Amino acid sequence: MNTKHLYIAVLGLLTLCSLSLSAQPNQASKEWTLIWSQEFDTDGPYDHAVWEAERGFVRNHEDQWYQEDNAYQKGGCLVIEARKEHRANPLYTPSGNRDWRRQREFIDYTASSLTTRNSFSFLYGRLEVRAKIPTAGGAWPAIWLLGKGTSGNAQKGASLPWPSCGEIDVMEYYRIDGIPHILANAAWGDDQPYHAVWNSAKTPFTHFTNKDANWADQFHLWRMDWTPQSIRIYLDDELLNDIPMSQTVNGAIGQHINPFTRPQYLLLNLAIGGDNGGPIDDSALPMKYEIDYVRVYQQLTPRDQIRLSDPCIMADSATQTYYMTGTGGLLWTSKDLNLWAGPYRVAQTDPNSWMGARPQIWAAELHPYKGKYYYFATFTNEAIKIDTVRGNVIPRRASHVLVSDTPDGPYRPMADATYLPEHQPTLDGTFWVDTDGKPYMVYCGEWLQNWNGTIEKIELKPDLSGSIGKGKVLFRASDSPWSHEKGKRKNHPNKVTDGPYLFRTATGRLGMLWTSWKDDLYTQGVAYSKSGTLDGPWTQERQPITPPNFGHGMLFRTLDGRWLMSVHSHKNVKGHYLRIPCLFEVDLSGDKLIVGKQIEGEFK
Repeated sequence: MNTKHLYIAVLGLLTLCSLSLSAQPNQASKEWTLIWSQEFDTDGPYDHAVWEAERGFVRNHEDQWYQEDNAYQKGGCLVIEARKEHRANPLYTPSGNRDWRRQREFIDYTASSLTTRNSFSFLYGRLEVRAKIPTAGGAWPAIWLLGKGTSGNAQKGASLPWPSCGEIDVMEYYRIDGIPHILANAAWGDDQPYHAVWNSAKTPFTHFTNKDANWADQFHLWRMDWTPQSIRIYLDDELLNDIPMSQTVNGAIGQHINPFTRPQYLLLNLAIGGDNGGPIDDSALPMKYEIDYVRVYQQLTPRDQIRLSDPCIMADSATQTYYMTGTGGLLWTSKDLNLWAGPYRVAQTDPNSWMGARPQIWAAELHPYKGKYYYFATFTNEAIKIDTVRGNVIPRRASHVLVSDTPDGPYRPMADATYLPEHQPTLDGTFWVDTDGKPYMVYCGEWLQNWNGTIEKIELKPDLSGSIGKGKVLFRASDSPWSHEKGKRKNHPNKVTDGPYLFRTATGRLGMLWTSWKDDLYTQGVAYSKSGTLDGPWTQERQPITPPNFGHGMLFRTLDGRWLMSVHSHKNVKGHYLRIPCLFEVDLSGDKLIVGKQIEGEFK
């Protein structure tokens, strides 16, 4: 076993041991866990399924033509080689073209630039790259990242153009005024096209060679620790740059988004010459940039140590990732439903809207629809009072819909300021496309105002940007045969309606999960529509379908096709409700939803 494999084996053993330790109820244990790596252990071609090679003259007026042939694996390393070659430029246009890529008649140098743009990206975590860099004249090696969805070509953007997509330079080596430097940078956008705001740390190369004259002949470890608070870049454990995330917010072109709250992909390249590389030392060619390994870690939390109300899980086949949200406006991600990265803040509301600057966010759900991702949630602005009923002052509270192009957000408001009546407190909105092909929001009318909670529906616009018409009551809390208030006679129903969620059985029967109280126990029941549409009429099952102290559930299909129910526990521990996301097996193969056993421990 070589040292790299030994390192990974020990790391895995330590991780498993650490995750087996018990944690205090309110202290989630987070451990650095290796989630992705490239070890380059076999000689021959690099993995083309992981690394995509850029081609041609790409950026910064660099002298090299990028091609995949200059990258290969040898001696346990990825080798990127810069060579002196001479051949015709296939893009050459003799006259009338202002593009520098087409003005060059010949290709005089070649190298490689490899990216994970289509195979791997990540949000927050630790990146480690062990490498030996060339330092001869003209050398410009780099380890860097770009916002997911954006081309590595700085002249061509995607949903967010460069630099608004965000760029992190974990390592650049080049000459500044003829003096070699190692740089650690981040860039984002301002209000001018293709104009970057930079946070750069430029360390003279002599800072390192004064410590070790043979520095350039050795491998060194570059590390980035990326959290919601900062981006910290290290070289051999020496901090080179500490970039506060509070400062990295785009201007108008970048929609005032912080690009470093979105996933980034990796680039490894060796450029020569160009804007920053300086004069090329032909005698040093071929130059070799050797990368021993690339490793990405994240701090993951076991599911049973997460504290979260109203957990909603979406399995996204495109990213092969589970996304979990709920109350609080946060997002967790997982590859296996057991260990979760996060939480990340993904709901970006408009402080000038009715929600105010800091709304409460309850019961968020994620729904893919027609190529976009929608965030259904309840927002409360305590500063606005809409009613007083039986001595209870009722704040402005309503279900609303945000949208994103990607499942990890950020989710932002659409055109309409209001989906539901301003003077009615509504909550726990969910999404359903009925048999008429139209989209609907199904939500609760809060019992604090009507004193008998309702489940209602309202039609949504085709792009979900607002509602159409008025809401319609589907049923009331008093329709339930199983819920009743503590201390009241058995036929005195509870007033609460909570957490509706729609589903169909294999026979096509339309059902709805919803939650209320049975005495002092938070409990979930189910209703079925006789017509198979939202219009019902709805009949209630006589008994709850989950054990006591579980509720606000939803159903999702795992990445391998199994149906599960996600609910939160509602157990009272020393006067505090302990809300933990829990999973139950479910069977939808017949005419009814059948809830199976709880999945305790790891999901297999």
